Amino acid sequence: MSDIDVTNGKTMVILVPLDKSDEVKTVLIDKKIYQNMFRPKRISNNLALPIKNNYQGLHQELSILFPEISSDLEIIEKTLEINKLGLSPADLVKEKIKSWLQENNFQSNGLLDKIPKKWELLGDLVLLPSTSFIDDEWQALFSKCDREQIESLWKLICQSLKVEKLGRQQPISNDVIRSSQVELLLGNEGWVELIDHGVHFGFDATKVMYSSGNVTERHRIGNINMEGEVIVDAFAGIGYYSLPILVRSKAKHVHACEINPNSIKALTWGAKKNCVEDRITIHEGDNKLSLPKLEGIADRCHLGLLPSSESIWFEALKCLKKDGGWLHIHMNVPEEKIKLWSKETISKLEKMSKQINKNWKFTISNLEKVKWYAPYIRHVVLDVEIK
Repeated sequence: MSDIDVTNGKTMVILVPLDKSDEVKTVLIDKKIYQNMFRPKRISNNLALPIKNNYQGLHQELSILFPEISSDLEIIEKTLEINKLGLSPADLVKEKIKSWLQENNFQSNGLLDKIPKKWELLGDLVLLPSTSFIDDEWQALFSKCDREQIESLWKLICQSLKVEKLGRQQPISNDVIRSSQVELLLGNEGWVELIDHGVHFGFDATKVMYSSGNVTERHRIGNINMEGEVIVDAFAGIGYYSLPILVRSKAKHVHACEINPNSIKALTWGAKKNCVEDRITIHEGDNKLSLPKLEGIADRCHLGLLPSSESIWFEALKCLKKDGGWLHIHMNVPEEKIKLWSKETISKLEKMSKQINKNWKFTISNLEKVKWYAPYIRHVVLDVEIK
């Protein structure tokens, strides 16, 4: 098998959050600024995109095009791999698979057109899309392979992407705890560790879900000054928001409610790894039972459940201190109904507050459009101030 000849070299790069890297790269290519002779490099949850020397004014231009990430953009010099064939990671994977087919005397018969071009990187694990290598043509080929041949294919993909483990996405389970159903193709276990904006996360990707697409919201919530505040996180998971709130927002204490034992294990690990275990209390089990025990203690309640957290808005309001506080409400909303949904949400909260004899005033401080959840459906976060 022929190896791709790669050496290193210095180049200017622009650091871009992973979830926006494809869009920014498209702009760089259109403007003929993208430096194709280098391979992009992941740095934490950013991607270092190589750029040519005519980048003057680029930061300002991208800040206008992508205002939501303007503070994250940074142009610096880095040492990247030089790919003498100018191959992207997707091209490298394709080359490795092509060589594997040839070595095993298999005809490609269009198989190379049916391999994934995108994937999710979680620490030392790459998750392929759920449709990868499951069509009839690939399955017919695999029926002719022994276990070692198939394993060698997975290893080649890992080598191309510089990871140790390979998995395939599966739909999130519809059970109460929204279990991950990732299929592990290569590796003994699914535990991964990563750093997101200075916060350590660890979890078993085969047992709990992790959304890389929410990185901008984790960054935003971590930038809010919560020094001295007590927070209730009603759907803590592995600590997607609890940990940034503790590490970066400097909250005094977080009460994290979680029902999934696998998520609790990961959250416990994350609290210890980030040295915040003395500032977090994990409430195991159904939050319908744990939230009533937290009445009147919170400066903020974080409600990070999709598609809707409305089922516990009433309990969340009761958790706030007598003078009010904040709600951070996550929801999936059709794009054209976002304004109406925001207005209706305030109306519902006002009615709920009267039921608990609170004469509170509700104000929308911010509406954050996190990402597209599905065609025409937005994942949004409504920051509501209550006085």
